[in-house]
Amino acid sequence: MVKYSEEIDIRGHYTDLEGRLIMKSLCDLFNDVANVQTYALKIDVPTLNEQGLTWMLHKLHILINRMPEQGENVTLETWPSGIDRLFAIRDFRMVAGEEVLLRATSEWMVIDVNRRRPVRLPACVTETAAFCVDGIREIPFELDTKKMPTNFENTRRFTATYDNIDFNKHVTQATYVRWVTNSLSYEFLKDHEITELEIVYEHEVLPDSVVCAGCHVEKEENRVKVYHQVRNESLDKTHCFAVSYWKKR
Repeated sequence: MVKYSEEIDIRGHYTDLEGRLIMKSLCDLFNDVANVQTYALKIDVPTLNEQGLTWMLHKLHILINRMPEQGENVTLETWPSGIDRLFAIRDFRMVAGEEVLLRATSEWMVIDVNRRRPVRLPACVTETAAFCVDGIREIPFELDTKKMPTNFENTRRFTATYDNIDFNKHVTQATYVRWVTNSLSYEFLKDHEITELEIVYEHEVLPDSVVCAGCHVEKEENRVKVYHQVRNESLDKTHCFAVSYWKKR
């Protein structure tokens, strides 16, 4: 199995008011280490761009035992973990010494840059996957977007500003995560910490677009389950669905 790892110091600007790594920063770190490995494997964005193609994230599922804290040194690992039809799977793991802090899996499409449509994975990607036949998928994708709530009680509006835009000239996947978590109130976020997030990316968000991020909260016995939906300003297109789980601090 082809695995890449990198030591990371958790700096203050990665963290919240309690000094814990925030979800948006975590997703940025996922992108950073994945990007390094795609260059090493020659399946990076510039290489795909030469064929009129690019990467685009479709799904992400994160399981958190503990978020690292400001000043902590951690190791973030990533590796390609297989192919599922039109999707390339990539996994992540963050550890501190022998302690596994969190694990994640992600599902990526290769997109035709001009048509903005998924295509069959090119040979450079499928050949790389052949090195990963011994990799075991530890985390399934479980969110059924057809069984989401019909009502989202709390909605906040956000604008896709310049610093939200990535190399594909649309909003970064980490910005979606920031919108999803920030649809919850300050009082809720102050008193709870996230233990799981699964997100399905449906449609890209372009620069200067306004989106509405809504959430629906359901209390369970030992945790809180929150459904999320990010839609366009006219509410006729869904950009992403998500579900998150939280526990009291």
